[in-house]
Amino acid sequence: MNGIALFAVSYDSIEILSAFAATHDITYPLLSDEGSHVMRALGLINERVQEDHAAYGIQPNPRHVNLPYPGVFVLDRDGVITDKRFFESYRERETGGALLAQALGIFTDPAAPAAAAAEPVLTARAWLDSPTYVFFQRLLLTLEVSLAPGFHVYGEAAGDGLTPIAIEIDPVPGLEVGPARWPAPRRFDRPGFNDGLWVYGGVVRGTVSLTFAAAPGGGDHVLGVTLRYQACDDASCLAPASLRLRVPVREAPLVGRALPGPTAKT
Repeated sequence: MNGIALFAVSYDSIEILSAFAATHDITYPLLSDEGSHVMRALGLINERVQEDHAAYGIQPNPRHVNLPYPGVFVLDRDGVITDKRFFESYRERETGGALLAQALGIFTDPAAPAAAAAEPVLTARAWLDSPTYVFFQRLLLTLEVSLAPGFHVYGEAAGDGLTPIAIEIDPVPGLEVGPARWPAPRRFDRPGFNDGLWVYGGVVRGTVSLTFAAAPGGGDHVLGVTLRYQACDDASCLAPASLRLRVPVREAPLVGRALPGPTAKT
């Protein structure tokens, strides 16, 4: 993680940000865009905050205007934007681990013991970047697949009759499941497939974003995770198969915490 720098931008004044940083022991720079001039130039102002509040049952407040969308710009060493991660809902936030994994490809060690399952040619582990969740927080589920030497599984562009690797999450009330994301597969040329095949070998990690959008009080859960795949070697393919994993997650208490909202500083 060497070379990574973090900056936060707020519409608050320098004085307010200085006091906030001192109170919460924040050591990275907090930049003041008082008047929201930069945010407005970048098109980051949410003009529909009052509509969002109405949808959440929040009464109108004249202070809740000209608020920016929550999000992150990722820049390389030359200052070129390589990723932009913003949310339509002002309540939704990613964890730091999810941002590192999805924007920079840096995977942190599991914050809690990983769930594991194994077949003769494949082993899988699954974990969340946080062992707890809060109202409207977006967590990241990582699923790590380790293949036996000489075997591979297929990416999404699998040929006819072949089963690509996939992740399925059992339904949970209020849980919003994002699409699975995998790294780019490698090309595998095989007789009979003119366009070649796209496969993974060795160790590959896929991720799925999970937003716990139910109201507080949803309780603890054990997420049912299904990995579907078809393992092959250079000569033949095994039948399509699946692995089941169970990943626990606890609801964090809201005592002493503010619900995510337009005035929360995160």
